Amino acid sequence: MRNKKWLLTLLIFIISNIIIIETIYQVNNYDRHEVDYLIKKRIPQYKNKEFENILLGDSLARNALGNMVMPSDIVELTSNNAVSMAGNYFILKRYLKNNKKPKKLYLFCIPDHLYQDLNTQHTYSYFEKVFTDKKEIAEIQKIKPSLFKNHFSFNKYIESRLKTLKFLQYYRGKQKEKFTLMIEKPLCEKKDFMNKDIKREINDMQMNKDIIYEIPKIYIDKMNNLCKILNIKFTIVIEPIPEDINKIFKISAIYRYIKNKKIKIININDFYNFNNYFFKNDGTHIHGNTNLYYQNLINKHVIKLES
Repeated sequence: MRNKKWLLTLLIFIISNIIIIETIYQVNNYDRHEVDYLIKKRIPQYKNKEFENILLGDSLARNALGNMVMPSDIVELTSNNAVSMAGNYFILKRYLKNNKKPKKLYLFCIPDHLYQDLNTQHTYSYFEKVFTDKKEIAEIQKIKPSLFKNHFSFNKYIESRLKTLKFLQYYRGKQKEKFTLMIEKPLCEKKDFMNKDIKREINDMQMNKDIIYEIPKIYIDKMNNLCKILNIKFTIVIEPIPEDINKIFKISAIYRYIKNKKIKIININDFYNFNNYFFKNDGTHIHGNTNLYYQNLINKHVIKLES
């Protein structure tokens, strides 16, 4: 009898939580995560604006720049890796639709972003559920007909609802941080650090070095051509990455492809060697003061962040 009562209590608890999560999801349908917020709230707020510089980028860029007080000549529109080059192109197009063109465009990314082919577990939540303009859907389906089919998937359902549990953390705080000038010095001497996440990232880079994927290739070209038409200077900024990944990237097919297109590349890792210890959490992201150091490198070698 006690077991039945316990099971009934557990069932009621689970069903209640599912109802609560689903309610939050439906109420906050446009603010499930940072990319949703960027596309459906932030960008539509810009009308007839004129900025000299646009910053696009993945989550490394968003972590470093997203909560900064930007100089008046910069608009920051960073998102994450899952949106792919296609998503960054659509972000740029959405912004340009209602605002004056900038003089310069900076795309901040890690090499993995240049292999993002809209085939990950996050594609549904961060791309298909966000870039829902009819023209965007028609354009991407010509390349990847499998996208936007709206087939129910339990994995897709769970993925999208889990984002709901975290939706509050994606709201930008009202108090943004001002740029902090740091004294240049070695941040960490732990040269021999290695873990499974970093090994995985190195292995992935090694496997991909001779491959150029369809989505990044098409949308690098589209972004580059659009910038040429509008007379916008286009620069790709390679963000902090482990040293071994940087070495492989510099001999990769996608690196040669970008260089052959005469797109300017600024590699942050040419100015500071970020050893493996900086990426100990997941093999990709940096945290804390390392983000401030990254901001300083951007300020010195890419674009002025000092107001």
